[in-house]
Amino acid sequence: MANLCDNTFYAYTEDSANVEVIKNFFDSWHDADCEVDGEQIDVYFSSKWDFPKEEMDNLFKAIPNKNDIYMRCLSVEYGCLYHALWICDEDGWREV
Repeated sequence: MANLCDNTFYAYTEDSANVEVIKNFFDSWHDADCEVDGEQIDVYFSSKWDFPKEEMDNLFKAIPNKNDIYMRCLSVEYGCLYHALWICDEDGWREV
């Protein structure tokens, strides 16, 4: 069994189309707990081993208004003591 990584995702955008894309993206994940509060989105989900970079890149590509987006994700896998903080803006995802 793979070690599961706990991910805490946050996004802020004033563009309702961005909100809808993010919500729909996470609605397709079977274990995602997505909460939308106006312009803010909080999501808790799991992934195997580490930050799901490929999937998050796909989310970024789907965002219609990249000039109005701020996203971040804190990923923690306690078994291997892995932790990473990723931030996304109009230029894409980067680890900090």
